[in-house]
Amino acid sequence: MDYSLKKDKLISLYLSRLIPINEIRYKIINRKNKMETEETLDYHRERWDNIAGSHYMIHDTHQGKYSIIHDSINYIVKPDHRLEFYQLTGISYQIVELIHNLIKMKNDELKAPLFLTIHNYNLSSSFREFLTNHNYKKSLKEDDKLYSQLANLIMKEMKE
Repeated sequence: MDYSLKKDKLISLYLSRLIPINEIRYKIINRKNKMETEETLDYHRERWDNIAGSHYMIHDTHQGKYSIIHDSINYIVKPDHRLEFYQLTGISYQIVELIHNLIKMKNDELKAPLFLTIHNYNLSSSFREFLTNHNYKKSLKEDDKLYSQLANLIMKEMKE
């Protein structure tokens, strides 16, 4: 059975050809690991500050500046009013919001009065399950189609 050396052991092996003193090699390896950890943290902090910061900035200022679905045929499509998020991610802020709204609607739908009403009546469990799942799945398909179409139109608008 073959065993591979861990990264630090492999580096120590290579360094041993140049530096015969173990303590010095381990200090070099520890310093390298610390620098890598700091660089990784800095990178992720910078990405968070830029991407999340631009997302929240747009979210706080988007009132009346977003696309709307009127029905399955009529859409009002507007590009993002600020382009920082799009330039950093390649995706419209509005599409991220659509996904968030879709998830929220699905969670809210599970708590909707119809759902509660169905569970409060003395219905058989199979009938209750049919009503709940049928309504949920039908609504999910309809919303997905509308949101998908709007997302495609938004991305088309953003690329122009």
